[in-house]
Amino acid sequence: EERRTSANLKECIRAASERVFFINTGFLDRTGDEIHTCFLAGPVVRKGDMKQQDWIKAYEAANVDIGLHSGFQGKAQIGKGMWAKPDSMKAMLEAKIAEMMAGASTAWVPSPTAGCLHSIHYHRVNVVQRQMQLAMRPAAKIEMLLEPPLLKSKLDAKAIAEELKESAQSILGYVVRWIDMGVGCSKVPDLSNVGLMEDRATLRISSQLLANWMHHGLITEQQIKDSFVEMAKVVDQQNASDKAYHPMSGNTEKNIAFQAALKLVFDGKRVPNGYTEFTLHEARRQAKSAVNSRL
Repeated sequence: EERRTSANLKECIRAASERVFFINTGFLDRTGDEIHTCFLAGPVVRKGDMKQQDWIKAYEAANVDIGLHSGFQGKAQIGKGMWAKPDSMKAMLEAKIAEMMAGASTAWVPSPTAGCLHSIHYHRVNVVQRQMQLAMRPAAKIEMLLEPPLLKSKLDAKAIAEELKESAQSILGYVVRWIDMGVGCSKVPDLSNVGLMEDRATLRISSQLLANWMHHGLITEQQIKDSFVEMAKVVDQQNASDKAYHPMSGNTEKNIAFQAALKLVFDGKRVPNGYTEFTLHEARRQAKSAVNSRL
């Protein structure tokens, strides 16, 4: 799920031809890599606009094209991405059939219930027949795949502030549970209190986007700090009923999870490939050590 893998997928399959059984389009990790790869080229589009960009359309199409032309049908799986709203099963049932129509023979779901519902799609779509139809289309162009998702026009202050708040809230909502509780994949409520699946891939997108915008002057370091302080109160309120939760607001300067969340953004430019593991693991060790010292 990196640009270099996408651009060289056929050769990757050739190198692993005796053992490969699955290829996948992972929008989340792939987007984090895309932002980091074109980090210096300019400010990237908002998260909500990312799926409309040329590179992601070419990425999704090329994965199917190359898989079919490499002989995957009937021998290996061609996968497509996760449904990130675990409580919105009706919407999933309506929308996720599109992945079978796009050539997928399997796809990610967030729960056993979602898996049962998703199985209905395979009764509604003859995947083999659909893949044979798609195999006759022109191959996706590499030029589209390599088109960076940069802003075409200047964002207004309101749009920038909205994206900053949404990203800060999602980063904090995930990081505080990772650091304080060791939970690696969480259903985190967004600013509208809709539960969204958050993991290190979604964290990577949000932190890389803010780091990119800070580098190109759309937001300042102080604006990021102020927004994180504001959103820490929101996240604390959203987790108020959890007895195991430790609030961040009130002492953000010394709160390990809060400081780790900020570090993910401020170090986003220099950390290898925008990966979050280094900061998360270091902060988790600090949090566990702090707990042990109080025992």
